[in-house]
Amino acid sequence: MLCMGIDEAGYGPTLGPLCVVSVQADCADDDTLRSTFAAAATGVRDSKQLHRPGDLAPLETVARSAVGWLVGAQPATAASLFALLGEQEEDRGQAPWMAGAAELALPVARSHSQGWSLPGIRPLGVAGRIVHPRAYSRSIGSGSNKAELELELVSSLLAGMPRSGPSTTVVDRLGGRRYYRDLVQRSWGNALVLIEEEGPLASRYLAEGPGGPQRVAFLVDGESASPLTAIASCIAKYARELHMLLLNRWFVQRQPGLRPTAGYPEDAKRWLAEIASADRLAFAELLVRTERARP
Repeated sequence: MLCMGIDEAGYGPTLGPLCVVSVQADCADDDTLRSTFAAAATGVRDSKQLHRPGDLAPLETVARSAVGWLVGAQPATAASLFALLGEQEEDRGQAPWMAGAAELALPVARSHSQGWSLPGIRPLGVAGRIVHPRAYSRSIGSGSNKAELELELVSSLLAGMPRSGPSTTVVDRLGGRRYYRDLVQRSWGNALVLIEEEGPLASRYLAEGPGGPQRVAFLVDGESASPLTAIASCIAKYARELHMLLLNRWFVQRQPGLRPTAGYPEDAKRWLAEIASADRLAFAELLVRTERARP
């Protein structure tokens, strides 16, 4: 059975990209998936429990180990990791701080990636969507809001999943939203999508695919329900942190002593006020997300 997990990083910040990631594996069922990961020393958990500001090593260890397991090789540079998540070189072309992605060797912290042994689980790969501030703002300017943008990214990952056999997918629930049938229907075309549950903690849907039932659940704290969703969380967060590392390094080289930023709203205001006004004006569209549609 195809098992898949989807999660995001970067939904709330003002600066930097929004990253949404899906990971896929073949396994007998969800219970086997959970019990096998529980018995293995992978360190997989929600990225918010792993990442510590100023210390990328714990998150990097899990994220790089996961990518190596999923695709069979460790990405050597930030650019190669971004490419696995669908980012093209031209996506970074107009932001000078992103030019360093191809030269940013991994790992960047004193992390040690591990080879995972997970009997009964066959890794199938990773996919993703990375949306930079300019594209983010253009989506908002066309009439979407950020919740709708994230839903579209999740929908595109669902639409791209193999449907030749039975599947189960766990998506970390998107804020307080409760109803996802239309999203699943849009993702899976002509399939008849049935509602199994739409409760305060879980929204579950079922469709009959060519090879068997396709199930998708949007769960509060989905990272705890599925190790694959937790892996998706870690890879998404790691990709975003690498993007922010490139941004901070470039601006600190131009302005020694500038304190780095994680890009969240209050600190983003501080950081934007501290960078040179010429840079703030020149790069505003590439740095700052627009959260409201333009009139």
